[in-house]
Amino acid sequence: MNKSTKAQIYSAANAAYPKTVRIRRRLHANPELSGQERQTARLVHRFLTTLGLDPKYCVRRTGVAASLANGKGPVVVLRADLDALPVEEKNRVPFRSRKKGVAHACGHDMHTAALLGAAHMLVRLKHLWSGTVVFLFQPSEEREPGGALDMIAEQAFPSRADCVLGLHVSSEYTTGRVGLKSGDECSGEIVFDVLVKGKGGHGSAPHATVDPIVCAASMIMDLQTLISRECPAVEPAVLTVGSFHAGTANNVIPDEADFRGTIRTFSPKIQRLLRRRVGQSLRTAARSFRAGVEITFRDSYPPGYNDPGLARWARAVLGALLGKRNVAVRTQPTMFSEDFAYYQQKAAGLYLHLGVRPKGVRTMPGIHSANFLPDERALRTAMIVHAGLAIEKMSRDYE
Repeated sequence: MNKSTKAQIYSAANAAYPKTVRIRRRLHANPELSGQERQTARLVHRFLTTLGLDPKYCVRRTGVAASLANGKGPVVVLRADLDALPVEEKNRVPFRSRKKGVAHACGHDMHTAALLGAAHMLVRLKHLWSGTVVFLFQPSEEREPGGALDMIAEQAFPSRADCVLGLHVSSEYTTGRVGLKSGDECSGEIVFDVLVKGKGGHGSAPHATVDPIVCAASMIMDLQTLISRECPAVEPAVLTVGSFHAGTANNVIPDEADFRGTIRTFSPKIQRLLRRRVGQSLRTAARSFRAGVEITFRDSYPPGYNDPGLARWARAVLGALLGKRNVAVRTQPTMFSEDFAYYQQKAAGLYLHLGVRPKGVRTMPGIHSANFLPDERALRTAMIVHAGLAIEKMSRDYE
């Protein structure tokens, strides 16, 4: 990337930055849960329309897709997610969430605002590139199986794409930096629901009951050994039980207990192994307690894979744009799961980690925390990353 192109990208980012901050704050104050992002989608649709694009609503008007064509050339897809989380925000800022129990605790407001800012930049800088940019503003990333599948089903994702690019805020890196990994990036995920069926009764006479709480507790403890004793140590895998519900009173043994969890791996083979062994372990435990059990598995997100060639290219481009010291080469994948992986099955993809920790701050609350509050200055970096990679991929000098 030559100095003139870099200077124009930074100038366009600086011009778009104030409005992008205002958009982000509006989004942050008005979060919407997965499948309910209609107000957010309307804001996105209106903004893209003002840029001269012809956006289309998707997924029951909870998502938006738009194309910006500028002659012949590569097709680049840029993606942001729109949904918030069922979290009560604890930050005391003027633009804190106005919706009780709902907050942008995962930073999707940053993603959406940054991509809108990048769209503004790419319209302004059309003289630097030739090709087509497809903007995907996707709902329901936080709810399995993810809004990406719906966007693909509705053909919002183009039939031919040279690459798809996305990013996610990260408190691991300071503002101005990005993290990039080649190959395995995000784990695949299986979700499981377990219903333990016992026989209820009075808490004073447990011998006359089949206690589903004790059975379920034993099941959960047994599951903890599957990773350490069934999986090869060199194969990353995580099994988590995140929900347990049973009973209504302290002296009543209930008839049923239920718990839910996830299995995360990068290997389809290990995924199949764990799915089989979880089922076997739960059924064996149920028999030992004279209880019944119903187990439901659901495939959630596939593993995310960053195309190695695209990653090498992006590392060089971002090094020129941001400075080599601001591009962290990640050596380990993350056990987070992302439905961006579905797009990576359609085209060469790259998923980046955007630093949002203020400089000088050693630690900060992470994503999904009620206190998560990313540094807004990272919006400028995100816009530069989106627009810079797209421009370089579609450069009029691109070969």
